[in-house]
Amino acid sequence: MNSSEFPQVTVLKDRCSGCQECLVRCPVEAITLDEFTYTVNVDESICVACRQCERTCPFAAIHVEGSLRVSDRVGAHLFEPADVRADLHEVRVGFLSDDELVAEANRCLNCPDPTCVRGCPTHNDIPAFIERARNLDFAGAREILSASSSMPEICSRVCDTGTQCEGACSFALAGDMPVAIHEIERYLADRSEPKAATSEPVGISVAVIGGGPAGIGVADVIARGGGQATIFEASSKIGGLLRSGIPEFTLPDAVVSRVASQLEGLGVEIVTNTRVSLETLEDLSHSYDAVVIAQGANAPLPITAAGKESVKVTEANEFLAHAYQTIRQSSGDANIINGPHDVLVVGAGNTAMDVARMTRRLGGNATCVDWMDRRFSLVRPDELGEAEHEGVEVLFSVTVASLRPLPNGRIAATLVATVQEERAQRPKVTDKVFRVMEVDEVVAALGYRLEPELLASFPSLPVRKEVPVIKDRHWVASGIFNGLENEISRRMPVGDLSVGRERARSRAQIALGDRVYVVGDSLIGPSTVVEAMAQGRKLGKSLLSRSSRHAPSSAGRLRPPRVLISIDSPGGTTRALAMRLAELLSMVTNEIVAVPVDQVTPELVADYDLLILATWVDGMVVGGQHASAATQQLVGQLLPGSSTDVAVLLTYGFDPGHALDRLANAVTGRGYEVVAQCAMKSHADGLFQFVRDLCGAAWPDVDAAGLLKMMLDTNEVNPDDIGKTIGIRPDLAAAVARSINEVRALQGGSGLTANAMNTINELQAAIDSWRRGDSPRRQSYRASVEV
Repeated sequence: MNSSEFPQVTVLKDRCSGCQECLVRCPVEAITLDEFTYTVNVDESICVACRQCERTCPFAAIHVEGSLRVSDRVGAHLFEPADVRADLHEVRVGFLSDDELVAEANRCLNCPDPTCVRGCPTHNDIPAFIERARNLDFAGAREILSASSSMPEICSRVCDTGTQCEGACSFALAGDMPVAIHEIERYLADRSEPKAATSEPVGISVAVIGGGPAGIGVADVIARGGGQATIFEASSKIGGLLRSGIPEFTLPDAVVSRVASQLEGLGVEIVTNTRVSLETLEDLSHSYDAVVIAQGANAPLPITAAGKESVKVTEANEFLAHAYQTIRQSSGDANIINGPHDVLVVGAGNTAMDVARMTRRLGGNATCVDWMDRRFSLVRPDELGEAEHEGVEVLFSVTVASLRPLPNGRIAATLVATVQEERAQRPKVTDKVFRVMEVDEVVAALGYRLEPELLASFPSLPVRKEVPVIKDRHWVASGIFNGLENEISRRMPVGDLSVGRERARSRAQIALGDRVYVVGDSLIGPSTVVEAMAQGRKLGKSLLSRSSRHAPSSAGRLRPPRVLISIDSPGGTTRALAMRLAELLSMVTNEIVAVPVDQVTPELVADYDLLILATWVDGMVVGGQHASAATQQLVGQLLPGSSTDVAVLLTYGFDPGHALDRLANAVTGRGYEVVAQCAMKSHADGLFQFVRDLCGAAWPDVDAAGLLKMMLDTNEVNPDDIGKTIGIRPDLAAAVARSINEVRALQGGSGLTANAMNTINELQAAIDSWRRGDSPRRQSYRASVEV
């Protein structure tokens, strides 16, 4: 344990409002509510000092002092040979036994609102698979991982966990050592296989250009969802940078091949040695329902040193490929390797570390230079530590000023000092000479950017991972933005990084051309393996979702729609109407989310099938009426290429003028279809017609009027027929039953048999139970409709 002493927790009673944000998030149930004062109390003997309460309190009413009461982290094992020459064995061995796995899994608090899940770019259900790890349920853990990850055995080896899941762990946010999430994931993934796909075939075919992490993510989801995916890969094997850019001592080739075999087992067609140019996209779009560009960012950044044209500068991937070939030809015999003796690596990121460590395996000496301050470097701490342990010299706050050839065939490099005071500050190059050194080879490892051809075809690229000024309140409430600065995350803002990744992930599902999509590094520029995969999976799910909206399942029903209601209601009238609308729409779908307009982002809109703009009419009759400024601003930000439909609902006090048409035209001008529109006063006279318009346009298989007619015109009503007609929507069936009850009361029950009456009464009872919240579905609906 880090500490045996109880922490000291102070609750400022004058600030505590009894909101219970801390209570519901305490993982050890140390917080209770005083029902008399309506403030919280903390049992310090139970508290583990994780500080979730402190981070999530909106009024700063709770303070925790003392060290974390948690067992020490179980250290992963490393393979550290005395001589690394010609040795490509995996360096990070991980856990060696089930006992180590369980011991580390037991450190997890199973937080009620797990910030680690928000920090994970693909949102793995981390507490759930760790719970399976405690029970050594490898199959169950793999099933959980497969729901959100296409290659957990790879991500667990190469993820920058410090700025992702582990950096967002409650322990890390409290300034201590996080749960070793990636080691647990790796141990589980290495000892399990994903289940075979069981989905029904769906009529969608997708061409994926590039077999790297993003392409693998798309193809995996499409294939598991019943679609047909074809990967076009330029090299002889899929994997992209997983094979060409990450050394085997970090990611063994056998692990990548395992993932490739899993894809083939799903029925993914892999076409290798085939380079697809952007000019042929139109031809592909004639043969596939969607074309996905997932070729990565492959244009290397050049060095800027004077005299670079006079010497040979090798690109990092070229160097790595040659190094692999040399070592493989040596059959592991270090004595016959003949590599460069001294190598200067310009850059000190993860790729630079790979180049330098491969140089050591070729028997040479490597020096990496980074113009950034060591405190702000982007290299993973474990990569840096392993490189230095293997004898790599890493120089920070230094850059290459000039290069010149020497008569002996070597290269002279002049290094000068740089200065960087803050992370956001661009380093300043000084005139102070740090060193003049002779080397045999210079390797550029400064990173990559999008290829000019891709930028010319899609000028909006790359998409920036922007952090919104007003963040989603669920993310804010989790406390992920309020963690202490710590070395695990390299003092980076984990919350901001996570939100930025989330917005970029949502952008992946928006077409940039006619059924043409871009994902991964091709979309946002150089990023991480898991980010690219997460974007691919996001797009894959979106494509399947759109397909199911237009193709009935075996039950004969279309998928219920996902509805987002944007509410702009200063006075409350529009909000009340919007919530009534949500209640009515709940009869055909339970996937409804209602949020204030200032929390609706273009990326959020892309996640839904239908956006309802619930707003009000502003302006005077003389000056012209229009929708509220906030709603107009949202419409102006909508991203072209989304398949989301839009409905417009305006409230007004006196005269709407042309406000409804103007807003509808603005929506249409952004490339969206307006499926229903309505302007009404404070009462809801037109609301039912508005809902009928929505059902008719957005949900063609919902024929409530037809059901009414069938049941009223038939003397004998067969309950099985009702079920077949209504499908899997008991809420819709109950709504119809209620309507029939109303008609029956007016008609005195004529035309209805006793059997029909019993069926109707059963359906009426079902909806009464559903509206009381007895069913999980109703509870889910209540939880999702929040304003």
